[in-house]
Amino acid sequence: MKAIDGQINLKAVNNTTLPQAVSILSIIPNQNTANNNNLLYQFNLTGQSFIGITNVNISISNTSNPAVVIYNAPVTSQSISGVVSALNTLNQGLFSYSGTTIYVSSDYYIYSNISIAGSSILGTTGASPYGITVDGAGNVYTANYNVANVSKITPSGVSTILGTTGVNPIGIIIDGAGNIYTSNANANNVSKITPLGVSTILGTTGTNPQAITIDSAGNIYTANINSNNVTKITPLGVSTVLGTTGTNPQGITIDGAGNIYTSNAGSNNVSKITPLGVSTILGTTGIQPYGITIDSAGNIYTANQGSDNVTKITPLGVSTILGTTGINPYGITIDGAGNIYTADVSSSTVTKITPLGVSTIIGTTGANPTGIAIDGAGNIYTANSGSNNVSLIVQ
Repeated sequence: MKAIDGQINLKAVNNTTLPQAVSILSIIPNQNTANNNNLLYQFNLTGQSFIGITNVNISISNTSNPAVVIYNAPVTSQSISGVVSALNTLNQGLFSYSGTTIYVSSDYYIYSNISIAGSSILGTTGASPYGITVDGAGNVYTANYNVANVSKITPSGVSTILGTTGVNPIGIIIDGAGNIYTSNANANNVSKITPLGVSTILGTTGTNPQAITIDSAGNIYTANINSNNVTKITPLGVSTVLGTTGTNPQGITIDGAGNIYTSNAGSNNVSKITPLGVSTILGTTGIQPYGITIDSAGNIYTANQGSDNVTKITPLGVSTILGTTGINPYGITIDGAGNIYTADVSSSTVTKITPLGVSTIIGTTGANPTGIAIDGAGNIYTANSGSNNVSLIVQ
């Protein structure tokens, strides 16, 4: 096996935290695996900064075998601490780290980089945050179910209550002017909160509205779980029933043509409702689809809480399982490259699934993450309903 050069690139997920090359301390036989011919690479991380990062995910990859190992563990005093280990996906090596040294073993793979993704708590929220959204400046907003209000957290982690809502807000969305809207599950209405914190009831909904979305004209749509329909509310507050759905619609999204899609947790399918209110079943899903999102090509993705996976449905209604997730995925979002992210409520993790279906856990969160959002830089935010805070995962 040809030895690699004396340094290797250690790339931080935001490309700024760890810009330096990392020295290889030594290459020695590894006695910790079944194959004692494996070599153990030791990488020195002394001097690398982990300021503000409370958990670290280390992904080791190469062109022959991408994402060989992914593992996460706590970070202390701005440096890696503790000892963990894991076999790679082909059971051919061992990865571990201790103190400021990373150890990687392999019998015939040469690793090209090590990527570190950081998970941290951005700020606190009101009680039981469910929905989450983020604005262009990086401010994060959560719908706080138990206290009927909205938290705003700045990029620096300063948390305030922006305004009050109706009873038990779940879904949350923001418009281009910075107004916040929440779907209030036990008040059967939608609240509007201005950037200055002025709160009003915009309009009424069907029974038990869950998710919420908005179109380019400022019309609001809610998925009403107990009445199996979608409400449309104009900017002037006029409410109508747009169309019916499958059983217990949990999630809602919209495409560029104004078609509405709901993930129906009780019937394991997705409804499509045209702007004229024509409703059809687009395709089937895994068990209990909760969150739903859409890509630029019109493909629909659902987070299936009962089967721990993500379904992809093409515009023609062809359904496939894109990839697996952590335990009980709830919220779902997508980035510009087509990668899918889920907030896994029972494992308190975030899963990333590539367009080719490669699934990895990219970070840990606070307790019981439900909502998930992504900003323009690719940073991931989760609303942690069990710990009353927001997690930030940089990548």
